[in-house]
Amino acid sequence: MKLFIWIVFVLFCLVNVFSASAQTIKTTFFLETDIDHIYLTDTIHISKCNVYLSNFKFYQNDKLAFTDTEKAYLIDLIDPIPLNFEIPTQVKYNRVVFDVGIDSLTNVAGILTGALDPRNGMYWSWQSGYINFKIEGDIRSKNSKSFQYHIGGYAAKLNALQSKSFDVSAGNSYIFNFSIMPLLTNCHKNNLFELMSPQLKAVQMAKVFAEHISCRKISDLKNE
Repeated sequence: MKLFIWIVFVLFCLVNVFSASAQTIKTTFFLETDIDHIYLTDTIHISKCNVYLSNFKFYQNDKLAFTDTEKAYLIDLIDPIPLNFEIPTQVKYNRVVFDVGIDSLTNVAGILTGALDPRNGMYWSWQSGYINFKIEGDIRSKNSKSFQYHIGGYAAKLNALQSKSFDVSAGNSYIFNFSIMPLLTNCHKNNLFELMSPQLKAVQMAKVFAEHISCRKISDLKNE
């Protein structure tokens, strides 16, 4: 009888432990751009704006606290869907780090699925790898002109991967803002309307694109 009671007690404790470890809290990142504002000028039309965000990691100061199991997210910035992360409640963190684009190891890993499926239209070839972000559209003025920017590259000096880091806290929601206009202004000022392969100009454009990604807190979900 005592053995039976002891076994029941142990099982009860294990259930509580697993139940506690399974509890998570959601951290949400909404996505916005200045595309709607650009449209107000009625001169620039963006028909495609896709970007890879990958390798999300959450840190407590300099210590890695949580790694997202999803390798990459393919984001349609014209109609973006929020990113939700379910993180165990016992995990403490104050910073999120992620990549804008696809890292070199993934680029050489062969044909992948999901967001990284080549059928998504964000893959050149095994030699050139993935397109980190893609912007297409046209300028609607007296001298109409289209523009296409397919930015990527992972080898040596042509590595266009960029990393971002923002202060965040558990249980809150945030907005990632992508300002596209500075990149377009820079390109059009330099009479650059097409870039479709890995090159040094692509690396420079990737830096400009990443520099104009910002993050702001919008609510405290714990108080809702």
